[in-house]
Amino acid sequence: MESTCSNAFIKVAMWVMYKLLPCFIQSIVVIPSQMEMLKQASDTGLPLIMLPLHRSHLDYIMVDFQMIANDIRGPLIAAGDNLRMPFFGWLLKNLGAFYIKRRIDPVTGRKDLLYRATLQTYIMENLRAGHNMECFIEGGRTRTGKPCMPKSGILSVIVDAYMDGTIEDAFLVPVAINYERLVDGNFVREQLGQPKKMETFTSTIQAMWSTLRGRYGIVKIDFCQPFSLREMVKAFQAQQNKLASKSSEGYLKYTMSNSSLYGTDVIVEEHRQMVDSIARHIVYDSSTSMPIMSTNVVAFLLLNKFRDGCTLDKLVEAFDLIRQELEFSEKNVAFCGESVDIIKHALDILGPGLVMQQRQEITEAVEGNQSYKSNVVIAIRPISILPNVIELSYYSNTMLLYYVMDSIVVTALYAELQSQINDPVAIAENNITVLQNSLIERALKLCDILRYEFIFCRPCQELRDVVLETIQNISHKGIITMKEEVYLEDELWSKRYAQNFDDSSDEEYSREQKIQKIEYKLSLRPEHSSRMEFLHTMLRPLIDTYTCSAFNLKKLVDRSLSERELVQEVLNEIKTKVDGGIISYGESLCVDPIKNSFRLFEKWNVLMCHMQENVKIFYLKEDYDTDAAIENIYDTIAAFKWVRNMD
Repeated sequence: MESTCSNAFIKVAMWVMYKLLPCFIQSIVVIPSQMEMLKQASDTGLPLIMLPLHRSHLDYIMVDFQMIANDIRGPLIAAGDNLRMPFFGWLLKNLGAFYIKRRIDPVTGRKDLLYRATLQTYIMENLRAGHNMECFIEGGRTRTGKPCMPKSGILSVIVDAYMDGTIEDAFLVPVAINYERLVDGNFVREQLGQPKKMETFTSTIQAMWSTLRGRYGIVKIDFCQPFSLREMVKAFQAQQNKLASKSSEGYLKYTMSNSSLYGTDVIVEEHRQMVDSIARHIVYDSSTSMPIMSTNVVAFLLLNKFRDGCTLDKLVEAFDLIRQELEFSEKNVAFCGESVDIIKHALDILGPGLVMQQRQEITEAVEGNQSYKSNVVIAIRPISILPNVIELSYYSNTMLLYYVMDSIVVTALYAELQSQINDPVAIAENNITVLQNSLIERALKLCDILRYEFIFCRPCQELRDVVLETIQNISHKGIITMKEEVYLEDELWSKRYAQNFDDSSDEEYSREQKIQKIEYKLSLRPEHSSRMEFLHTMLRPLIDTYTCSAFNLKKLVDRSLSERELVQEVLNEIKTKVDGGIISYGESLCVDPIKNSFRLFEKWNVLMCHMQENVKIFYLKEDYDTDAAIENIYDTIAAFKWVRNMD
C-alpha cells in the first residue's frame, strides 16, 4: 500500500515531463495568483488536501508538476490498485502514489476490517507527519463530462483525523482541470455497455505512444480557494443544529456511496451527513470553477443548435452570443482572441472524425440584371453517427453545467403551460400566465428527479432560493415578465394604511403569501421562443433515457435481473427507438444515466436491490402494483413534456 516517495526521483521525473509535455500539449495554463495562494497555505505548515475532479490519468501528473515547479511539496496520491502494474506501478509509487483497493470489501456482507483499519491508520499517520495528500473526490474518471457524485471514503478519514485531534486543521483545495481534447481517448465503449478494459503494461505503452503522436491543445488548471477543514466542520455542525429544529424542505437528501470507507455501523449518521455535505461542497465549487475550453462551446453549439449543420458565419455568431454570456457571468473562460480563429482551432482539435468541414459555392442572382455572383462559404456539420455523438456530448456537458438551472426552470415552465401553449385563444390574446409558486414547485420536483445527475447548489444553500433566483434571471431576460397587479384607489389606500400595522413576526408568512400570488406572463416574441426551446432541449437526452428506463421496469414482472442485464435491456430499447426516430438524440444511449435512473427508482422504493457475490440483482417491490408503479414513474417524468412522440 505505502508510497516510496523519493525527492531525487521526482526531480528526474519532472525534468522528463518538462521535455515530453510539449510533444502533445500546446500549453498548460495556471493563474499565478492561485499558485501564490497555495504557497501561502503551504507555509502555514498545515497539510494541503488536493481534491481534483477526475477527467484523465494525466490529472495527478499535472497537479504534481505545478506544485513542485512552484516549490510546494508534492502530495501523496491515493491511486487505485488497477494502476499497480509492472514498472509503471513502481514508477507511480516513487512519485508519491499509495494504492487502495477499488473494492474494499471483496465479499458482500463481510467487511474487511483489517484492511480498513490499515488504510485509515496509514492515512492518519501521513497527516500527522504533515504530508500533503491528493485524492479524487469522484472516485473514478467521469465518463460523461459531468462531475460524478462524490465518494466520501478517504475524505471521511481526513475529517475523522481532525475530529479526534490527530491534526489540528488542514486546507481542503478543490481543483478543476479541463482539456481541449481528452488525452485518454474517449469512453464511448463503456457508455455503450461494454466492460472497461483493465490497464496493462502493454496497453499503457501503446497509449503513451499514441498520446505522444497526438495533438491535445490547451490544458487549464484552476486551483480553488483553499478552505479550513476546521471552519468547514464548525459551519456544517451549526447548520445541522439549525436544521434539527427546522423543517428541511427545499434541501435534497442523498444516499451515501456504497463504496465509502465507512458504513453506518462505524460512525454516526450526523457525521456521515457532514462528510457528505463537505464532499458535495467540494464538487460544486470545482464544477463551477471548471475552465470552459473552446471545444466545449463548439461541441455544445453543434449538438444543441446546429445538429443538422450550419455555415461558419452562423457558428461564429452563436459563439459570440455564448461568449458574451459567459464573460458577463464571470465564468472561467480558457480562450481569447477572435471568435473565428478560436472556432477553427477547436474544429482542428476535435478533428475531421467528429466534425466535417466543406467549402461550398453559393450562386445568387443580382437584382435588376441577368448577372450572378458567387460566394464561397464553409459548411460545418457534426458527423452524427452514434459513437461520435456520444463523444461530442462529453465535451458539450461541461457547458451544460452552466445552463442546467435555466434549463430546469424553462422545462418546468413548459410543463405548467402546456395546456395554454396549445390554446389558440390564449396565444391570440397574448395572455399565457403562470403562478410563481407553481413554477417553483415544478422545478423542485424536476431537481429531485435529476438529483443523481447534477449538484444544483452548495449544501449550505436552500434549493428553493436558487430556483427563485433563476426565475428572476429568466424574467430579466424577457422570456417571462411579472404581471403588474391592478388595484382600485380604495384598495391602494387600504394597503398603505395596513403597512403601518406591520407585524415583523409574520414576515416569513407574508413573504410566502407574496410568492404564491406573483404571476408571470410568457413572452411570445420569436427570439424569446427560440431561446426557450434552446434551453428546453438541453436536458431532453437525459429524460429520454430515464423514461425508457422506467418503461423497462416492466421486464422485472415475475423475475429478477442483474444490473448488467437490465442495463443492456434498456440500451437495446433505446437503440431501437433511436433507429426508429422515436428518440431524436443518440447521446441518450449512455450507461451512466441509466444506472442513475435505477438509483432514483430505488429511492422511490419501486425498484429493489440485493447483492449476490458483488452482483446487483434488481426486482420490483412485492407489495407494489406493477402497472401503477410504472405509470406513476412515467407520469412524473412525462409531465414535463420531455418525450413528445413516445407511445
